[in-house]
Order: sequence, then structure tokens, then C-alpha cells
Amino acid sequence: MYFLKILNLIIINIKINYFIKVVILSLGIISQWLICSKICAQGNMHLGSLKIHPLFSVSESYDDNIFDVSNNEISDLITTYSPGINLSLPIRVIRSELNVSYLSDIRDYRENPDQSTINQYFATSFKTELPRGLSITLNNRFEDTEQPPTINYIYGELTQRIRRKSNNFSTTINLPQYFTRFDADLHYSNSDNTYEDFNIKYNEQNIGTLLTYKLFTKLYTLTEFNIGRTSYETDVSNSVFYESFIGVQFKETAKTTGIFKIGYRVRDYESEDIEQFQGVVLSLEYKTQLTALTNISVLLRRSQEEALFTVDRNFYELNSIYLTLGRKLTSKIDTNISNYYQLLDFPSASEGESDIKYLTIGFRLSVDYKIQKWLSTNLSYWYDDVTSSSENLGRKKNVIAFTIGASL
Repeated sequence: MYFLKILNLIIINIKINYFIKVVILSLGIISQWLICSKICAQGNMHLGSLKIHPLFSVSESYDDNIFDVSNNEISDLITTYSPGINLSLPIRVIRSELNVSYLSDIRDYRENPDQSTINQYFATSFKTELPRGLSITLNNRFEDTEQPPTINYIYGELTQRIRRKSNNFSTTINLPQYFTRFDADLHYSNSDNTYEDFNIKYNEQNIGTLLTYKLFTKLYTLTEFNIGRTSYETDVSNSVFYESFIGVQFKETAKTTGIFKIGYRVRDYESEDIEQFQGVVLSLEYKTQLTALTNISVLLRRSQEEALFTVDRNFYELNSIYLTLGRKLTSKIDTNISNYYQLLDFPSASEGESDIKYLTIGFRLSVDYKIQKWLSTNLSYWYDDVTSSSENLGRKKNVIAFTIGASL
């Protein structure tokens, strides 16, 4: 009933002239893609060796709690325009490839225009392959957005509406395969993050190595070591962390893929007044094909993350599980049903204080319809319920969205 109520509110609140503008814009984009799809027989555009993949989508959504608050919720209709482009250039002389991509989310709030914003993402990558399995990969991603940096850990997060600018650089060197069953790589990452509204700037660096051993054709064991440092330009305490993992990895089996890692992390803060973190961390990413039309995936995570906007508490422990059941209804229609649980624990900053805990329970339903190879639509519903051990910190949220997108 609540789903139907939200859908009805969308229909009632859409302004005719605004709706016409969205429809005309969508039809204009679609017509251009129809023309282009006839020209580009292979599904993409070429300029010499350069492959060009433009994309565009329009989304109309209803959010019944746009500020993610516990009371006095404010709802709104949001139109999102998402233009983007992906460029790929193979360099065959040195067995390399260069990729560049740009994506922009232009969010237009109907009743609260002061909340309208633009999120931008720019990424580059370069990979080269050398003899005997030696390869080098370089990645750089710049983000100017309100999405939290941990959004990929699980679908819900605490700080959804805080503007940040981040630049993330990473490199991975896959070492030569001197031994038949062993693989090894070295990796390094450097991330600069700025929250101008809160005058917070910090840098994170991480260096480590990953060793894998081939037990069977598709089954590998792994060992991973990492060391990193988080440095702030403000009076927030800097820290150094050390972590090690062991695990197994299923590679490209007929029905199952996945990786499981479990280990131990120690984070030492420079300030002696802050509780140090020592504990078990783990992650599981698993997907299996139950039948030809049905699959299930599991994302399990236990980690320790920096807490940026909680007074006198520098980190929180995150425990989460995300379950997704996917089903192909027809050759053009796919559905996904997800359910997730997440527990965040902020340890007390001093004696006499209690831990602050957040429990999140969420549900997401998504239906994708592939109109053409390059054109698709999506209808989704998202419910998110956060309860907290501290008063007035919980919230509930319902979002329903319809998206039409085209890409070559």
C-alpha cells in the first residue's frame, strides 16, 4: 500500500510543463541514438583506434526524506540528468590501453530548488602488459559529489548529503610468473579528501602486497599484507594502520565466483586520549548461478572506518550483510531483490560514556527492461530504516525511481 501511495504522489505532483520538458529531452536523445545505432554497426563509435562510448540517462524519483532526518521529514520529486562518455584507446605497439571516462549527475529538486546539485566523476586508467606476466595498472579518479566514499560497501550510509572532493590514485604491479602456481602483486593508493563545509582535509595512503597460490584449476588461496597512514590538516588525530589477511578465491567457475578474506587490523592513533583499534576484519563477495535464470549474491563485510562527523570519536566498526536474488523473467526483463543489514558501532570516547550504535535494515527492488541493445529502462524501490542507541539519530526513508538510459 505504501508503494502505491508513493507512486500516486509522483503522478499527482508532476508539473505538466516540467514533464513535457523531460519527455522532449528524452525523445531527442533517443532519436539521436536511433540514428547513431544504424551508423555504428558494432554498437560503438570509432575515431581511428579510439573507441567512443557516449551515454545518457534521465531519472525521475520521489524521496520522502531528502534530509535523512528522524522527524519533520521533507519529501520531494527529483529529476536527475546523467550525461557521460567513455573513451578507450588501445596502444598495440606496447600492448597497452588507455581509458578515460566522465559522468555527471545533475539533480534538480522540484520543491526545494536550493538543494539542487551536480555530482561529477572523472576517471582515467592505463594498463600495459610486459613479458612473462608482468603488468602495470595505473588508475586515477576525481569525485566532486555528495555520495559518501563508502557507498559501495553497502547500499545505506550515514553521511549521504555532505559535499566532498576526492582524488584517488592507485597502481598495481603484477609480478612476473616465475613459478607456475604462484601469482603476486604490489599495490599502492593515495587519496586526498576535502569537506569544505566542515573545514576537514585529510590524506590516506596504503601500500601492500597480495600473494596467491593455485590449488586447483579454479580455486586459489591468498595472503595479503597492507600498511597505511591517515593524516589530517586539522586537529583531528593522525593514525597508522597495519592489517593482514588470508583467504580463498573462486575464479571463473561455471556457476560460482567469489573471494573470502579474513584478517586482523591494528590502528594506532597519535593521540593517547583516543581508543586504539585492534580487531578482526573480513569480507566476502560471492555469487552463484542457482539455475539458468536465477542467481544469488552475498556481500559480507566487517571493517573499521574513519568517523569524520561524530564528535570525539575517530572510528567506527562496520558489520554488514547484503543479499541479492536475481531472476531473468524474459530475454529482456531482469529483476533483483535485495535485503541488507548493517550495524555501526562508535566506541565511547571516554569513561562514563556509552557506545553509539546504528542498526540499518533495508530493502531494494529493481526491474530492468532492455528495449534495445543500447536502450534500457529501470524501475526501483528502496526502503531504509535506521535505528540508533542515541535519541533522535534514527530515520526512515522511501525512494521510488524510474530511469531511462541509452549507451553505445
